[in-house]
Amino acid sequence: MIDEECLLAALTDLGFERPKVEVHATPVALVGFAADARDQTAHIVIRRKHVGAASNDIGFLSTPTGYRLFVSDYDRPRFGPDWLARLTERYEQHSAAKQHRIAEEERRRLEEARRQLVEAQRAAVHEKAKKMGYQVKETREGDTLRLVLIKRTY
Repeated sequence: MIDEECLLAALTDLGFERPKVEVHATPVALVGFAADARDQTAHIVIRRKHVGAASNDIGFLSTPTGYRLFVSDYDRPRFGPDWLARLTERYEQHSAAKQHRIAEEERRRLEEARRQLVEAQRAAVHEKAKKMGYQVKETREGDTLRLVLIKRTY
C-alpha cells in the first residue's frame, strides 16, 4: 500500500471514518494502553480510544516501499492477518478505481488536445484558402473532417 488517499478510503470502509484517523506530515509517536509513548512512530494513526478498551494506537509509517503497519501484540488478534487482508482488498479496490479515474481523465485530456489541434489546423486552412481566393466546403463523416477547396474561374 503506497497511496495515502486509497489507504484512508480503505480504513473508512473498515469503520475508521476520517475524523478517527490522524494524518501527519512527519511521524508521531504511537501511544500504548497505559498512555505511554511507544518506540514506534507513524504518519497515519488510529488512536487507542477508537481501537478499543485497553488497546494501543495503530499506526502506518510511510516508507519508500509503502506503508508499514504497527499493531501491538495485544491488538493483533483483532487487527491481525484477517483484518489486514480485508484492508488490503479494500485498498486494491480503491486503487483500481483511482487508476481508472486517472486513465479516464488522461484520455479526456488527450481527446481535448486533439480536438483543439484539429480546430487550429481547420482555421489555418480556412484562412490560407481565403487569402488564395478559395472557398472551403466542409463535411463531417463520423470523426473525419473533410475540407474541399473550391475556386471558381469564369
